[in-house]
Amino acid sequence: MKLPEAWVLGAGPFREIGQPRVTATSSDGDLIAVGGDLGSLQWHGRDIPRGTGSQTLAVYRIDDLACVHQIAVRWPVQCVAFHPTLPLVAIGTGSYDGGWFYEGELLLLDLTTGTAVSLLEHPRQVRQITWRSPQTLDLVLAIPCDADEQRFGTTSLACSISRDDWDRAVVGMLRMPYGETSVPDGPPPDTDAAVAAVSQLCRQRGQVWVVRRGVWAVEGLADGRILTALEGVGLECWSGTSGSLLWQVPVDGTGYQIRVLPGGQAALVLTQVSQRYRDGRWTQDPSVVLEVDLDDGSVRKIHRSSSPAVLVSRTDGSWALRDTDYDRRSSTAGDVAFGPPADGATTIPLGPYDLFNHFFDIRYAPELLFLQGRRGEPWRDKWVVAVDAPRGRVRRLFPLEWDASRGRRLFGGSGAYLDDTAGPALVHSGAVHARTGPLPGNAFVVRRRYPTGEPQWIFTADRAAAALDADDTFVYVVFTSGELIVLRAEGGVVHARQELRIAGRPVVPLSLARVGDGRLAIGTLDGQVLVVSVPATA
Repeated sequence: MKLPEAWVLGAGPFREIGQPRVTATSSDGDLIAVGGDLGSLQWHGRDIPRGTGSQTLAVYRIDDLACVHQIAVRWPVQCVAFHPTLPLVAIGTGSYDGGWFYEGELLLLDLTTGTAVSLLEHPRQVRQITWRSPQTLDLVLAIPCDADEQRFGTTSLACSISRDDWDRAVVGMLRMPYGETSVPDGPPPDTDAAVAAVSQLCRQRGQVWVVRRGVWAVEGLADGRILTALEGVGLECWSGTSGSLLWQVPVDGTGYQIRVLPGGQAALVLTQVSQRYRDGRWTQDPSVVLEVDLDDGSVRKIHRSSSPAVLVSRTDGSWALRDTDYDRRSSTAGDVAFGPPADGATTIPLGPYDLFNHFFDIRYAPELLFLQGRRGEPWRDKWVVAVDAPRGRVRRLFPLEWDASRGRRLFGGSGAYLDDTAGPALVHSGAVHARTGPLPGNAFVVRRRYPTGEPQWIFTADRAAAALDADDTFVYVVFTSGELIVLRAEGGVVHARQELRIAGRPVVPLSLARVGDGRLAIGTLDGQVLVVSVPATA
């Protein structure tokens, strides 16, 4: 069943590219291509495997700033050049892998079909592109790997390639050797110039450009307002009727989790600044929890954690922070500390936490729920456990793997507690670990009897679930494939499914919440929020 059209919060020009990196304008001045970065699909508490990265390139009409083409790319865009006569755009991507290789691609985007072809026989970072003539393309490539720097005395190699079949490009058609010669290393892309170009185009058309990326959390309020948390914004509040922004709480960092406190007068939001490079190593600052007044967006209290953490809560308003420090030298890694009013209690050791295994974000939970693994090997034999506040007693409820005979290693995910006509249950998402990466059918949503854990139904998928919410009738799940699937809460039967699009273009969902009868808000990687309706009957 297809869902009705959605409306969008946070829309604006150039949303498709996130943070601009490079730009190029066509010779006739009609089009602009922008390479950008939509931000990471990973934060200190969670990894969302997508299969592709968050780097992108989009082509816009300059007269109305409409996006006409968009492609996802594997590596950051380093350079872009329109073909002088043909409807083609050459795109150079790449990066240093941090240890040996300079990987990337030379892509050729066909502006007629919207398809892109990777031209190089082997991955190489492409640093500069110039069309010398309609037949000749001048390139600057990075050396293949570190070992070549001593040989060439530089990390940049120039070459020229002449062909008369650019309009008939096929994968890997540019084969070694390329006849490269050493050239001095040039400057990196001028991201400030890219931002200036985008901003100027918007100003000339009476629009304001601001970068928006990664809506990691959404919540609905009883009066229909919608709360969102994202990069640079701890919390913002939208009208559920007009769609206008009512107030915003800017932060240095990103808002990742929202918890509306009982009574609906205030909300907690967990915020975190990005990693910092200090003393020769990457370090993570402690998380900060803001208590925000929902009438006007004023910050009532600031709770400072002693470490990076994830927020866990239960329906009576009790909450806790679990230390997510991945440094094995940390003596508090994985510890649970209670928030007010029980914050004087001793911290509870649950064993080390890692973002690939232990994320377990359960809505409407009657208890503080966590994943706990084997001592010394926390990724193995994980159990769902409840921690009593304020006493701190840890109770094992059930293994995360419901079929012990298989002995599979499962990852946690998001979920919701239900108590409907079928009885109390936990519906949660997750995935099966595979050494080769995500495999078809390895993602799942499962309904389990609470608190004993027996599975009542299982829904499998090829791509990971990004977020989940539920009521007594339906379970709502968004997947990194860009699809929303609505399941019957009691039987797990598919009620509706829809590919998520904004202005005809697919988006990557990160968060989801019920925001009223039959309405969902879905936060996306590009900083927007879709509000969609779900019919009660199929």
